[in-house]
Amino acid sequence: MNAAADPGAGRVLDADVGVVGAGPAGLAAAGSLARAGLSVVVLDEGQRAGGQIFRQPSPRVAGCGAAPPSHRRGRGLLAAFAQSGARLCSGVTVWDARPGRLWFEQAAESWLVRCERVLLAPGAYDRSIPFPGWTLPGVVTAGALQIMGRAGVVPGKRALVAGSGPLLLPTVAALLGAGVQVVAALEASPRSSAWRALPGLLGHGGRRAEAFWYLRKLLGARVRLRSGWTLFGCEGEDRVQRALIGKVDAEGRPRRDTARSIEVDVVGAGFGLVPSIELGLLLGCRSRCDPRRGGHCLDVDGEQRTSVPTVFAAGEVCGIGGAEVAIAEGELAAAAIVKDLRGVPVPPALAVAAARERRAADRLLGCFPPLPGLCDLATADTIVCRCEDVRLEQTRAAAALHGRSLRAIKVGCRAGMGPCQGRICGPSLQALANGLPGQPADLPVVQVPVKPVRVQTVLDAPRG
Repeated sequence: MNAAADPGAGRVLDADVGVVGAGPAGLAAAGSLARAGLSVVVLDEGQRAGGQIFRQPSPRVAGCGAAPPSHRRGRGLLAAFAQSGARLCSGVTVWDARPGRLWFEQAAESWLVRCERVLLAPGAYDRSIPFPGWTLPGVVTAGALQIMGRAGVVPGKRALVAGSGPLLLPTVAALLGAGVQVVAALEASPRSSAWRALPGLLGHGGRRAEAFWYLRKLLGARVRLRSGWTLFGCEGEDRVQRALIGKVDAEGRPRRDTARSIEVDVVGAGFGLVPSIELGLLLGCRSRCDPRRGGHCLDVDGEQRTSVPTVFAAGEVCGIGGAEVAIAEGELAAAAIVKDLRGVPVPPALAVAAARERRAADRLLGCFPPLPGLCDLATADTIVCRCEDVRLEQTRAAAALHGRSLRAIKVGCRAGMGPCQGRICGPSLQALANGLPGQPADLPVVQVPVKPVRVQTVLDAPRG
C-alpha cells in the first residue's frame, strides 16, 4: 500500500523486536537484543527510561539523597541501554496491538511499530481498595507518592502510609527523602508475616541489602512500622485533614473498637500491585489467575513465550515479583527471541536464574497474602468507581439485578466504564459488589483503545 492510500505511512517504525515498557524487564531485554545485532524499538509511557522501580529523578533532584542498593544495578542497566543502540520512544501511549504490530500515540500523532517479535514488559499498577474518604485530595496510591518524590514534588507535611506488602517501605523512604514527616506507617498483615519473610530475605543477598537499607531509613527517622493496623477512612473539607486508623484481625477485617484519629495532610495507600495484562489479552495471550502474584497474569513457558508464538512477556505482567525477577526474565526472553531470529541457543543459566528469582519472589509474596477482610473498609455510601462516581450500594444493586459477573456489574451501574477503564476499581469491584471478598475477579474487559487517546489518533492510525 502506497503513501497516498495510507496517509500514516510516514509514521511507521520497522524493527526486529518491539518492546512495551522501559522498566527493569524491558531495559534488560532491549539491551541484550540490541547487543545481539537486532533492531529494537522500546515504547514507554514515562518521559525517561527506568519504569517505576528504577525511575530516574528529575534533573532538579538528581544526586540529592541516597538511593537503595538496587538502584546501582538500575543505573548500570540504564547506561548499558543507552549505549546499546536500541531506540526509545518515551511519553507514548500504546493503544492497539496485533502480533507483529504495535500502535501508539506520541505528541498528538499516531504511530505504528512493525516487528517480527513483540516483548510485553508493561509492569503493573497499584491495587486500590476503597475506603471512606479515599477520593479526597491528598489521598493517593503508594506508587504515586514514589513518583512525586522522584520528581521533587513535596506532597505535604504530615503523611500516613498504610497498606500491605513490600511496597510500603519504598513509599516511606520516598516521603522521608522529600522532607515529609511520616507520622505513621501501617502494615495490615500480622507481625508473623514479617517473621515468615525473614528467612527468604536473609537468604537472598539483593533483597537482604534492600530490606536493611529501608529499615535503617525508618529507624533513622524514628518511624515505627505497625503490624496488624490499617487505615479505616479519611476526613477533611477541601482535602484530607484527618485519618481514622485502627487494628485489623488476621484476615484484615477492621476492629472498629480500636479506631482513633490522627491529623495528616497526605495519605499513601498501598495494597499491592496488579499486573498490567491488557495488551496481552488484546493480542490473544493466555492468562491465569494467581492471587499471590497480584491476580490475573500472562501465562508463559520456560523461555517467556506466551501462547501466541511471536509474543513474549517478562516481569510484573507475568506476576508481581520485583526488579530481580524482571531483569532475569527480560534477559531470558531476549535470548529466546535471539534463538528464534538468529538460531543462537538459549544459555541454560538464564532459565535457571529466572526460575530461581521467581521462586524467591513467590516465597516473599506468600508471606503477605491478600487480606479479604480489607473489603469491609468500604461502607454502603463509599464511592468505589471514581471515574463514574458509583457507590458501593449501587454496585450491589446492579449485581443483584444483572448478575455477579464483572461485565454484568458494569452494565448495571457503569462502574469501570470511565477513563481508567477499570484499572482502579476493577480488581476489587466484583468482590465488593457481590460481598465475596475471597472471590477471584473475572478477566478485565479489554477493547480498543486499550488506554484513552485522541479520536484523531485512531482515525489517523497507520495501516498495518
